[in-house]
Amino acid sequence: MMPNNPLHCRIVMLVVVTSLICQLSTRVFAQDASDTKQRSFAEKALPSTVWFDPDEGKIVPVTVQTSVDDSEHRDSRWLPKAKQVAKKTPPSAASPTATGSTTTGLFGTDLTLGNLFAWMFLAAIIAGLVGTLIYALSKTDIDLNATSKSVATDDRAGPDEQTIERMKHLPAELRRTDVNLRSEAARLMGLGQFDQAVILLFAHQLLLLDRSSLIRLNRGKTNGKYVRECRNANPELGSLLKETTTAFERSYFGRQQITDAEFRDLWNQNETLERIVQSHHEVAA
Repeated sequence: MMPNNPLHCRIVMLVVVTSLICQLSTRVFAQDASDTKQRSFAEKALPSTVWFDPDEGKIVPVTVQTSVDDSEHRDSRWLPKAKQVAKKTPPSAASPTATGSTTTGLFGTDLTLGNLFAWMFLAAIIAGLVGTLIYALSKTDIDLNATSKSVATDDRAGPDEQTIERMKHLPAELRRTDVNLRSEAARLMGLGQFDQAVILLFAHQLLLLDRSSLIRLNRGKTNGKYVRECRNANPELGSLLKETTTAFERSYFGRQQITDAEFRDLWNQNETLERIVQSHHEVAA
């Protein structure tokens, strides 16, 4: 219950007010002591800094200068745009006109003596390869035309020593060592002297077969023996030789004339015989 005595109430209120005043005074004194302590620390710390003047007792402003050399790649908003920093040119990249000519090769170029010899060696190798290729192609062409040249040479020239030696084994009526048998037979055929032409044609075939080792000439052999020997080696060649042998014997021994058509057939058969002998020779080789 609250006391009803006014004096008592006044005393209580006075005590409460006095208590409040004491609390406020305590806080004020504590704040003053803190401020005094901070001022004492500041007075001791500031004289040792560069921005406080102890004589005048005030702070000295410090001017700060910003550097832009190291801000080339920075994108700070509070700094101005950095100036372009010139790159230093290394000594090795200097212009030749400023330091003099640096070429040490031949003729004022980078070509050295070693490079020159290397290019010359390469050119010699290429020239050698081209020359070898041309020589090989020319030899191939010679080989391809060897047969035709051989036939042309046989048509123009007479028999060689080996052919003349083999002719000695022919029958006496076939021995003509002063002419080329094939070319002379062709000449007589053009003159219409078929009886003389068939003799030379028969002799030509026997020598051709002997050179190809299809028969072996010997004075003791008969014409029939040569035909059988050739037929054993090649039946087709034996049949062709048989036609020429029959025409020769009918003309030389039987005294029967050879007509133009008959000799033309024999000549065509002779060309067939030559092709077969050539093929046989190539296979054997």
